[in-house]
Amino acid sequence: MGRMSDVEKLRSLAQLDVDAVGAYDAAIARVKEPLVRERLNEFRVDHVRHVQDLNAFIRRLGGEPVELRPDLKGAAMKGLTAMSSMMGTEAALVAMLGNEEFTNRAYDLAVNFEWSPEVRTLIEKNRRDEERHITWIKEAVRKRPWVMEGAEVQA
Repeated sequence: MGRMSDVEKLRSLAQLDVDAVGAYDAAIARVKEPLVRERLNEFRVDHVRHVQDLNAFIRRLGGEPVELRPDLKGAAMKGLTAMSSMMGTEAALVAMLGNEEFTNRAYDLAVNFEWSPEVRTLIEKNRRDEERHITWIKEAVRKRPWVMEGAEVQA
C-alpha cells in the first residue's frame, strides 16, 4: 500500500471533523440542559471551522474539498450518538467522549506527519481544540454540572 498524499491525509481529517459535526448535531438535538447544549454547540462550531480551514488547504493543493456530509462511519457515529442521547445528558456526553477520543487520536497522529509550516500550524491549532473538547466533556461527565444547574432551578 502506497503512502497517502497530503491531500488524502487532509481529506481524511476533514471528513473526521464532518462526522463529528453530525454526532454533535445528534447530541445537541436531544440534550435539554442549556449549559451542556451551549458548550456542545461551541464544539460543533469548532469542527465546522476545522472542515472549512482544512478544505482551504485541500483546494490549494489541487484536491477536492470535503462536503459537510457524513460518510458511512459518520452516519454510524451520528446514529449511535442519537440513540445514546435518548438516555439523557450523561449518556449523550459519554457518546461524545468516545467520538472525541477518536478525533483526538487522529489529530495526535496527524501532527507526526511532515507538513508545510502553514498546514502544521493549522493541525496543531485544531488539535488544541480537540484537547479542549475532550477535557471539558470528561470533566462534565465527572462533575455532572447539569445536576447542580437543575437543583438551583428547583430551589
